[in-house]
Amino acid sequence: MKILIFNWRDIKNSWAGGSEIYIHEIAKRLVIKGNQVTLFCGQDPQKKLLEEEIIDGVKVVRKGGRFSVYLWAPIYYFKKLRKEADVVIDTQNGIPFFTPLFSLKKKVCIVFHVHGKQFFYELAFPLNYVGFILEKYLFSVIYRGQKIIAISKTTKEELLRIGFSPKNINLVYVGIDKIKNSNGIKKFLKPTLIYLGRIKSYKRVDLLVRLMPDILKRVPNARLLIAGWGTEGGVLTDIVMRGSVRKHVEVIGPVSEEEKRNLLSRSWVFVNPSIHEGWSISVLEANLYGTPAVAFRVPGLSESIVDGKTGTLCDNEENLVDCISSLLNDEKKRNEFGKNAKNWAGSFSWDKSAQDLFKIIS
Repeated sequence: MKILIFNWRDIKNSWAGGSEIYIHEIAKRLVIKGNQVTLFCGQDPQKKLLEEEIIDGVKVVRKGGRFSVYLWAPIYYFKKLRKEADVVIDTQNGIPFFTPLFSLKKKVCIVFHVHGKQFFYELAFPLNYVGFILEKYLFSVIYRGQKIIAISKTTKEELLRIGFSPKNINLVYVGIDKIKNSNGIKKFLKPTLIYLGRIKSYKRVDLLVRLMPDILKRVPNARLLIAGWGTEGGVLTDIVMRGSVRKHVEVIGPVSEEEKRNLLSRSWVFVNPSIHEGWSISVLEANLYGTPAVAFRVPGLSESIVDGKTGTLCDNEENLVDCISSLLNDEKKRNEFGKNAKNWAGSFSWDKSAQDLFKIIS
């Protein structure tokens, strides 16, 4: 089968995140199954990647930038890609590629989460209103009758609220790469919190920095590690350096897979203060290394964290400080949650995710 995927970024992009991992991990497994897979995505203006290359058997075609990729998609489809598709996979990262308007091929649309108010965190006027209106009012109309893939139950519920029919929505959860035994890696001596992921406005990593004084009152030797980068990385670094807790907070920046493994294994608690997630692959990655997670009770995170077993869900900022401090101070609970978290993460598989998606497109 010839499969054409539209996504705004690919796995090599400087700003690649959970959605790019999801697409890549499934796409390369579709290739292993004997399919021909092409991914059309935007160019990375910093790295200036090749316009075309093969990554893990997937043909990657890059054209356009963060927004112009959506304009180039129909042009390249008719110019080069139409013959490379028996089925089209359209992805929605805020807005989809609106493939029903230019392709008659069978198609499915993968939705990571409904962004809603997130547009007003990430985009300036008038783009924030354009994105909000397209998603809330036009998305369900243009994709009526199309197969939709949601990556979590909460995403499915959000899709139902904006007008999609439940009979057209399928669930295909995220997976996780199994790891070598990490039991020999010891935890940091100091109580260590870690955030690992993209640094974006809606992720609210700066909130963790602002709450550190309250956490330090209860856990005086605690520290916070921030790994990863994003559009707000420079702003966050400035907040840290100007703050009173700069000696207790370290912005590490982008990390390699080996560094990620070491940080997640050695940290005591993983924290994600985001306002909204589709799921949060980073939570599962932390869990896989036996590190429990704490987050707000918001879409996506309320599903990736099993409250009271693999971590804790919180209702407000004060509650977040309570949960973090309590977990840092309670070794028995931390170890129990860590064991549960490792078992929970181990139940997810990219092989299963790829198989589930392949059944749908078949």
